[in-house]
Amino acid sequence: MTKDLIDLVKQDHREIARLLDQLDRYRHRRPMLRPVLSALLVAHDRAEEDVVYPRARDAGDVEGIGRGQREHLRTEDLLVRLGGVDPDDAVFDSILTDLADEADHHFRHEETEILPTLRDRLAEDQLVELAETFIHSRERHFGERPGERRLTDLRQQAASIGLADFADLAENDLADLLRKLADE
Repeated sequence: MTKDLIDLVKQDHREIARLLDQLDRYRHRRPMLRPVLSALLVAHDRAEEDVVYPRARDAGDVEGIGRGQREHLRTEDLLVRLGGVDPDDAVFDSILTDLADEADHHFRHEETEILPTLRDRLAEDQLVELAETFIHSRERHFGERPGERRLTDLRQQAASIGLADFADLAENDLADLLRKLADE
């Protein structure tokens, strides 16, 4: 059976959850697993923003997309914080717990609200085609670091949460505005 967009998104969710569990359970593997988690989560979130969120917004789920986008911003902030802490430090455990909770909440939101909307609104052949687009977007974003977004990504985020009027702000101002919204 050919995997469609929804299958791939859910598969990534399971892999990210597995990595978070491994980071929690195997302290000695943290230096190796942290960059793997970061790379996959950043690439996954940005591919969702490129492929999933525009389709869901077109299907009428503007509120859900805004919420999902804010969750991505919080997740990215937690990844930045996690990257700046010694893996043996107790603060690492606290940030990791917050990140796992945020990811779990976000995955449930997407899998119960956003993805079913897409399944209902798009034909199976469209979902299969979008799977390829998602894979290419995710590959393009691999290697990008949390907290370091291009201006085009920042503008897309602003548009996703209904801030298209602010998309012309300078890069740093737009990034600051998005970070403040993520904290709400």
